Amino acid sequence: MSLDGLIAMVFFLIYLAIVMEEWLHWDRTLLALGGAVFLWGLFAISQDSYSQTLKALEYSAAKTSQIVLFLLAVMMLVEWIRENGGFVVLQKWLLHDSALQELWRITWVTFFLSAVIDNMTSTLIMLAIIKGRHLERNRQWTLVSMVVLAANAGGAWSPIGDVTTTMLWIAGMVSPLGLIRGGFAAAVLNCLLPLLLCTRVFTGSRASHMRAPVLSTGAGLTGLEQFQNFILCIGLLLMLLIPVLAHLTDLAPAMVAISCLVVLACVFDPLLSQVKRQFQIQNRPQPHSKLTTAFFKIDWPSIVFILGILLCMDLLHESGLLGLLSKLMLVYLGDEFNQIFVLGLLSAFLDNIPLVSASMNMFDPSVYPLDHGLWLFLAYCAGTGGSLLVLGSAAGIVAMGQEGLKFAWFLKNFSPKALLGYVAGALFFWYMH
Repeated sequence: MSLDGLIAMVFFLIYLAIVMEEWLHWDRTLLALGGAVFLWGLFAISQDSYSQTLKALEYSAAKTSQIVLFLLAVMMLVEWIRENGGFVVLQKWLLHDSALQELWRITWVTFFLSAVIDNMTSTLIMLAIIKGRHLERNRQWTLVSMVVLAANAGGAWSPIGDVTTTMLWIAGMVSPLGLIRGGFAAAVLNCLLPLLLCTRVFTGSRASHMRAPVLSTGAGLTGLEQFQNFILCIGLLLMLLIPVLAHLTDLAPAMVAISCLVVLACVFDPLLSQVKRQFQIQNRPQPHSKLTTAFFKIDWPSIVFILGILLCMDLLHESGLLGLLSKLMLVYLGDEFNQIFVLGLLSAFLDNIPLVSASMNMFDPSVYPLDHGLWLFLAYCAGTGGSLLVLGSAAGIVAMGQEGLKFAWFLKNFSPKALLGYVAGALFFWYMH
């Protein structure tokens, strides 16, 4: 067996072990990180020189670290908002005695929020809001799965909603207005059909909420609500500024996110004690939860798991296995739209970023100009195809880490619904274009 074949087989075994974690009782974090180290070791053996391997690893580490640092910064910001009661404001509107109404509200807020921020950040916010819910496990994981699907669908029609749409936008293949016009309806259909199928799971059920955290026992309700509104506005404003400043300054999103954390720690944290006194909220022994406190409450196993998965995906790209897959698709599928449809399906198994990168090199921009249906279809398929499996997107990986969502449960109970939405949106897009 060739080393490339061995790399493919080892990755398949690692992937299979993560899928069967519920039965094997192995730690998926160690599987992902240990698998990445082993795969990169095999890749080093297959190369002629150590410097070639080191260069590839440095490139992969640089790209992966940006994603991990961005995720780390956003997790800290989300945790800071949650610890200071900021999400209580959204909880009061989103959470309802009727679990069915709750499902619809959370789904569509996630859908539009992910287009404004990004799918990973919106997933983190929604998971923080529904954290501590006392639903039966099947309903809880259905709600979490709809958050993942809505976040991916919402990011597919916005130039800042997903990394792949941002890549297409920066490369001059789609425009923001063209992407919205061409992809919005298909994305809505992709989200709506699974939501309708999930409705029967929630029909007639009542939600049981964890009591919202309070900041003091003697505070007036008005002052407490004002403080919570202030916390939420500051947090959401900083998150909205991340994509805007990244676009205006050409800085990496991770650097902008870290800069926002610095502003939060140096400017807003010291002012919060004064703000609480202004809103007449009785101080606790600790006036508020500082950003440094949020750092220690982050779900670090999730961070390490995502790091391992991303390193594995980069190895498949560096080894040329993804490029080989693209060439085989070009030979056997023929039609460009068929290729993109299958690429979307493959993004459920593989990282959609290298798949989109390969697709951008497969088609000539002079033949397919700005806002051509091919590029718009690529944005839809790459953005929503990851919802077919929970490991197919960053939002799904975050949900596994934050809520303990199991691959086997998702595959059995939600993947068929996600596939129906994906196919329906693709057929609608094909009909319109």
